[in-house]
Amino acid sequence: MLASEVQRAVREIDASLPIYNIRTMAEHIERNLFLRKIPARMFLVIAPLLLALVAIGIYAVVSYTVSQRTTEIGVRIAMGATGNRVVKQIVKEGLMVASAGLFLAWLIAGMVQLHLFSAGPGAWTVLMVVPALLFTVAAFACWLPARRATLVDPVVALRSE
Repeated sequence: MLASEVQRAVREIDASLPIYNIRTMAEHIERNLFLRKIPARMFLVIAPLLLALVAIGIYAVVSYTVSQRTTEIGVRIAMGATGNRVVKQIVKEGLMVASAGLFLAWLIAGMVQLHLFSAGPGAWTVLMVVPALLFTVAAFACWLPARRATLVDPVVALRSE
């Protein structure tokens, strides 16, 4: 309906002008930005996979560290330490390393944001939410092996060496 009105108005002005590809401004912008939206759509798929990879990596490192400390954990529990206290210590040690890395990454991202790109105020929200999400994932990835280590019988842990 809009296309016929545009054609009629153009024919009234100059009947020799060709009229083709009539579309609204929103349709025009959508078609022109299609290729630019592909990386953003790909990131929607890749980001959760990368987050899972980060969680698996942190879990593997903390799990290996905890397995190397089985005797120490067994001695601490045998001496009267509670499982919660051991878990807190292991998670605290893991999160200290993770927080140092997150702080350094946040600092670099902030410098890049300030000096290379100016994506607007929404970018700062992302720079705050992503480290918080990564810190939460790191806390959970540290907690799992620590909790598992406290469930081991101290006698079995002491005999393993």
